[in-house]
Amino acid sequence: RLVDNNQFRFGQALKPKATGSKAYIDKLKKFYVLKLRGFNPKQMVAATIVMEGSAAAVAYQQTHIYALAKQFQGLATGAGNGKRGYMLTYAIAYLRDFLSSYYVLGETFETSVPWSKIQQLCSSVEQQLQEQHRQFNLAGKPYLSYRISQVYHTGVCVYFMFGIYLKGVEQPEVICSKIEHSLRQTIMAQGGSISHHHGVGKIRQDFMKDTLSPASIELLRQLKLSSDPQNIFGIRNNVFAEDK
Repeated sequence: RLVDNNQFRFGQALKPKATGSKAYIDKLKKFYVLKLRGFNPKQMVAATIVMEGSAAAVAYQQTHIYALAKQFQGLATGAGNGKRGYMLTYAIAYLRDFLSSYYVLGETFETSVPWSKIQQLCSSVEQQLQEQHRQFNLAGKPYLSYRISQVYHTGVCVYFMFGIYLKGVEQPEVICSKIEHSLRQTIMAQGGSISHHHGVGKIRQDFMKDTLSPASIELLRQLKLSSDPQNIFGIRNNVFAEDK
């Protein structure tokens, strides 16, 4: 997975404070990366790569991946940082609960997009969030970060995180929902999919008419009706909402 600078710094901020000899070693590492290697902390990104297989296969992958990183002035930082970045995935839900106590609301959402449209899609989502933030006249600055979490021959999965400060704002959950909806609209307009692996549920159901043909939607409804005539499962989800 490849994280942008905002998410990289976010992950670094969550590191526990080092003490003793570890604190000294961390300072040396920071000096080497920022001063000797010249990395800009406001621009650097991080990629986590999982290598699997036999010992020989992993050694082969590691040799070639590290050589590729060196070719493009990258720096291999070891498995520890990779594991820490990966564990951030599990912490996101708890961080959202924690930040809500400080009047910060946020959400995560993801999409599939072709390789050729990655940069334009991400830039457009950033611009849209800034515009929505201005339109609602919100305080502070909005937070947005993204990472490429899966790669395929035809494209990638881009996973977004966003947050806004809403202290003193009336109906903050409504505003947050409207902003999120507009960001999803931007993703669809830039060639992204309605989702990559998250369900459609209720939040994304408005986009189904732009994703499937009327015949496909009717087929899904009829399949649901035949297997669940009492409409017990997934009520008001996806294309099965009664008013859709």
